[in-house]
Amino acid sequence: MSLITATNLSKSFGPNDIFSGLSFAVPHGARMALVGPNGVGKTTLLRILVGVEEASGGTVSRAKNLRTGYLPQEAEFEMSGGTVWDVCLDCFADLLARQAELERLEAEMSAPEKREQALVRYGSLQQEFERRGGYTFQTRIKQVLTGLGFSSGDFHMPLEHLSGGQRTRAYLARLLLSDPDILLLDEPTNHLDIAAVEWLEGYLSQWDGAAVLVSHDRYFLDKVANGILEMTPAGIETYRGNYSAYVAQRQERWERR
Repeated sequence: MSLITATNLSKSFGPNDIFSGLSFAVPHGARMALVGPNGVGKTTLLRILVGVEEASGGTVSRAKNLRTGYLPQEAEFEMSGGTVWDVCLDCFADLLARQAELERLEAEMSAPEKREQALVRYGSLQQEFERRGGYTFQTRIKQVLTGLGFSSGDFHMPLEHLSGGQRTRAYLARLLLSDPDILLLDEPTNHLDIAAVEWLEGYLSQWDGAAVLVSHDRYFLDKVANGILEMTPAGIETYRGNYSAYVAQRQERWERR
């Protein structure tokens, strides 16, 4: 099933055509690297797929109730105040509400007249809480933040004290923890050191959803991508496999022409 389908997309700025006639699909489970020369419109195409920018022509169809996670090159949080930990914890607002309800029911169980009813409700709610990761989500937050290069001392750093690179990494952490159906990441390795890049490679290679990635790091794309969307002034072509497979297939296509 395709999560996003683009049909005959075009984009112009005034009299200048950025691209035209782009048609492709991103199915569930695909991790597509969007590659092409600088200026061909990769970032613009990502923004159109997300819906933050309008195409000049063509259509973008999205699966019903599709949850998208978009990382621009320089990410900014909409929320003000709070800490790195707070913005990640915000992904689990529903679990936090259930946790508070469990605590309320625990208090009710101490009252004999309410104990039986509270026990029944508590058992049902606890099973659902556990199934949805209620006992592990804080560990997940620590793992993702640590993987992306934050020390434990950084977890409670106010957002306004973060550098631009730290804000982008915190934004990426929140995106990963929010478990969207599809990630659209524009140069996600820009503010990562080698260890964090390697961690992200492992995380995304096990990603259950779909992803569209723009990156100049070819080694990163080799580790993560299982498909390639090649943008050129002539249009877009789809290749299977990682970046190395794409290079070999592209050479074969050129030799057959």
